[in-house]
Amino acid sequence: MIGRSSHSQQKGFKAASFTLVTVALLAVMFMSLLLIKPAMPDRVRLLTGPAGSPYHELGLRYADTLGRRGLGVDVVVTNGGLDNIQRLGDEPDNVVAFAASVINIAASPELRTEHLVSYGSIGFSPLWLFYRSDLHINRVADLAGHRLATAGDGTMSDTVTRKLLELHGIADQVEIASVDQANPDKVSDALTAGRLDAVFVSGSPLSKLIQRLLHTDSVSLLSFSQAAAYAARLSGLTTLDAPEGVFDLARNIPPGDSRLVGATTNLVASDSLHPAVAPLMLGAAADIREESSAFFRDEAFPSDGNLAFPLAKPARRYFQQGETGLSQYLPYNVSRYLNHLGFLVLPILTVVAVLLKLIPTGLKIIGKLRLTSLYRQLEQIDRSNAAGQKQTELLADLDRLDATTATMFVPRTLAPDYVNFRQFLHDLRERVQSR
Repeated sequence: MIGRSSHSQQKGFKAASFTLVTVALLAVMFMSLLLIKPAMPDRVRLLTGPAGSPYHELGLRYADTLGRRGLGVDVVVTNGGLDNIQRLGDEPDNVVAFAASVINIAASPELRTEHLVSYGSIGFSPLWLFYRSDLHINRVADLAGHRLATAGDGTMSDTVTRKLLELHGIADQVEIASVDQANPDKVSDALTAGRLDAVFVSGSPLSKLIQRLLHTDSVSLLSFSQAAAYAARLSGLTTLDAPEGVFDLARNIPPGDSRLVGATTNLVASDSLHPAVAPLMLGAAADIREESSAFFRDEAFPSDGNLAFPLAKPARRYFQQGETGLSQYLPYNVSRYLNHLGFLVLPILTVVAVLLKLIPTGLKIIGKLRLTSLYRQLEQIDRSNAAGQKQTELLADLDRLDATTATMFVPRTLAPDYVNFRQFLHDLRERVQSR
C-alpha cells in the first residue's frame, strides 16, 4: 500500500501546483496590465471650432462633463465643421468632432468621408442674420449690393449663407468677409460703424456674440419669412420659431415672433472609434442638453434625427436600449480596466485550464517511465541473484531501491503499478535472503 508519506506528498504537490498556477496567473495579469494598452481609450481629441465660437465653448463643457465621467478630453481649436471633417479623414483614431447637419462636402471632393459616422444630434445650431437697423432688409434677397460677413470658410454660417444667396440669385452681388466670433464687441462695432451691413452667425442664444448683437440698439434681427422654403430646399436645415420676448422679456427681445433656420450639431467620428465611447459621449450630451433647444422647440437631445452621416451602430444601440453594462454603474476609467482585465483573464484562464488537464497526463508519463526504470533494476538484481552474486551486495542494492521508492511521489493512476513494484521488491528480498 502507498504510505502516509506518499499521501502527504500528493497533498503537498497539489498545494504547490495551485500556488504556482495562482502566482503565474497574477504575474501574467499584472504584467499585461502594465505592458498591454487597454482597447478602450483613456483620452479622446474633440475637434470643435474657432476659439470663442459656440462649438469651442460647447467643447469645453463636454471636456468638463466627460472628465468627471472618467474620459479625458483634449479640446482642439479648428476652423469649423468642414475643417473637422478634413481632420477626421487624416487622423481618425480616438477623435470626435462637432459638425453641423449642413456640410458642403460636395465643394471639397478630396475629403474622405466613407468611414465617418454620426453618433447623433446633440442640439440646434441656429443661423442668425443681424443687420443695421437703418437699412431696409426684409428678406435675404434685400441683401444684394451690401457688405456681409460670416464666421469664415468651413463654418455652418458660411456654408448656409452662400447657399441662401445662390438660391436667391444674388451670390455675385454681395461682398462676403469673415468675422472673429471670439470678439463680440468688434463685430458689433463693425455693424454700428457701417463697415458691415449685415452678419450671418450661428450658435446658442446664450453665446456672448449673439447676446451682444441682440442687445445692440442699432442692430436688428431678421425673421426669415421664407424659412420653410429654405428648409425644404437645403438638406439638413430646419425651421426654428423664436416667440416674442423669449430671449429677454424685460427688453422684449425679439420684439415680435421671429422665424429662424438652423442645423443640428452632430457628434461625428470614424467608424473605428471604440464602441464604449459612444454611450459616454451621448450620456454627456444628455447631461448638457444644448441650451438653444429650449428657446425654439421642445425636442429631446441627443437624438438620432437630422444627421450629417449614417448613424453609428453603438449609437443606434444607445438610442434603442440606453446605457447598458458596467458604464451605467461605474466611472469610465474603472470599467475600462475591468474590461481590459476580462479581456486578459479569459484567455489566461483557458490556458490554465488546458495546463491543468495536461499536468496529470505529464506526471503519469513521467511516473510510468520512472517505474519502468525501477522494474528493470529489480529484474537485473533478480538475474544477478540467479547467477550467484554475493548476497550482501544484492541486499544492499535492494535496500537502496527500497529507501528510494518508499517516499516517492506516485500519481493515483499509477498506484496499482507502484504497489506491484513494492511487492516484487519484497518478494525478491525474501528469495535473496533464503538462498
